[in-house]
Amino acid sequence: MKFLCIPCDTQMETQVDGIMPEENKNLAMKFKCKKCGYSIAMLTNKFETEFVSKLGVEMGGASAEGKAPLGVVSSALAEGKEELKKAAPQADDLIWTEEAQERIKKVPFFVRNMAKKTVINFALERGITTIDAKLMDEVREKVGM
Repeated sequence: MKFLCIPCDTQMETQVDGIMPEENKNLAMKFKCKKCGYSIAMLTNKFETEFVSKLGVEMGGASAEGKAPLGVVSSALAEGKEELKKAAPQADDLIWTEEAQERIKKVPFFVRNMAKKTVINFALERGITTIDAKLMDEVREKVGM
């Protein structure tokens, strides 16, 4: 993606100064026309950054900032994606109800680990922290176990 100065019909350059601090999780990028000096800014908030990250957009790291178009934005979005991963519940954080534990024990041993992994992944993808019979029924219905 490139920004174009309409009056000059010239590609605008990314200005690295003026980027909001990392702890804010917002991006403020400035672009300037090298011909006439006209400037514009692009703003994104924390939620827009999360949205792009959740879409699975793979962004480059800080080493590409000077080379890639919007490299600074790419780097900040990549960092945001890592923050989202840290905040997501992990398999160890899940709580299994007694009923769910009993049900998983009834699954034949040769497919039990696969079934358990499917239930865990289903819960993690949806941000669910407690695995109960209702969730297992939902997994069974959607996955066909």
